[in-house]
Amino acid sequence: MSVESRFTLGVVIPVPQPHRDTLRAWRREFGGQATEPIAPHITLVSGSYLNTWDKAAAQVRRVARQGEPFQVRLGAALTFRPASDVVYLPLESGAESCWELHRALLGDALRHESCFAYHPHLTIAQNVPAYRLDAAQAALHAVDLSFTVESIQLFDTASGQWNLSEELRLG
Repeated sequence: MSVESRFTLGVVIPVPQPHRDTLRAWRREFGGQATEPIAPHITLVSGSYLNTWDKAAAQVRRVARQGEPFQVRLGAALTFRPASDVVYLPLESGAESCWELHRALLGDALRHESCFAYHPHLTIAQNVPAYRLDAAQAALHAVDLSFTVESIQLFDTASGQWNLSEELRLG
């Protein structure tokens, strides 16, 4: 499938069960309905591709094949405020592996577009009133969740919404 370069894509780390349901409940409670359609994830790249969808997808597949499974440990909620109205769970371990994947993905046909520097994390709440951000940070002060990252997911926005295109095993 060849798509114009103005379409965007996303490459994310999905959170496996049972943590996916736990995180989804926290996102629903503190982040509201806007978080409902989006499964908990750690973003590796969110941006546009420079040539064709086929070339971009081939690059993501190549990076996945060259990657290795690794452990992620999520810690107590932090915030990006005042720079951005976001409460997130930081990666206590696994951040360097995310950085390696991020850099490898940007090596050829992809570009990352963000107002902020890449920072591996899992968003709990954003763009909600301050009292909800405060509540999320207070309630999630003792989070300690670990899981093995075994795959990455490739999403496209060809129809104007995020659509899962492929799940790719690492290694």
